[in-house]
Amino acid sequence: MKTVMVPSDFSPESVQIAEAILRDSTEEVRLVFTHLFHVTDDIQDLLFSNYREKEYELVPEAFWRECRVLKGCYDPKLKSVRIAFYYGNKLASFKNFLEANEADCIAYSEKYGVPKLSKSSLDALPVIKKAGLPLLNADLIRVSELSGSDSFL
Repeated sequence: MKTVMVPSDFSPESVQIAEAILRDSTEEVRLVFTHLFHVTDDIQDLLFSNYREKEYELVPEAFWRECRVLKGCYDPKLKSVRIAFYYGNKLASFKNFLEANEADCIAYSEKYGVPKLSKSSLDALPVIKKAGLPLLNADLIRVSELSGSDSFL
């Protein structure tokens, strides 16, 4: 079973990335949608902020609906779908986050990128490219379907 981390802005495009991975996979998959946020250096913000609760408000109900449809279409291949937010400023802590979530690879779309949700969002693509895990570009999977190439997973 593979755990696939999907950096996400919780839009339909994020679900399409996951769908491309699932369609191409030959094994069971756990999906973890994530968004990367800066951690402030201001002690006042750290002490009095409830930022970790507010991020869940940025996940629309339409995203969860799309995930339920995905689960219905790819059951039993799709074992679970969850969200895990990353808060940090260092590559080493991001690698620890990936390890804690048992991520085997990171799926993304070079064409779509990962739009920011708020002013505290990190630019995710440069970070995930340095993370040291295999990267699955959903754009290439879609191209390989048209050309009849082998699968990535």
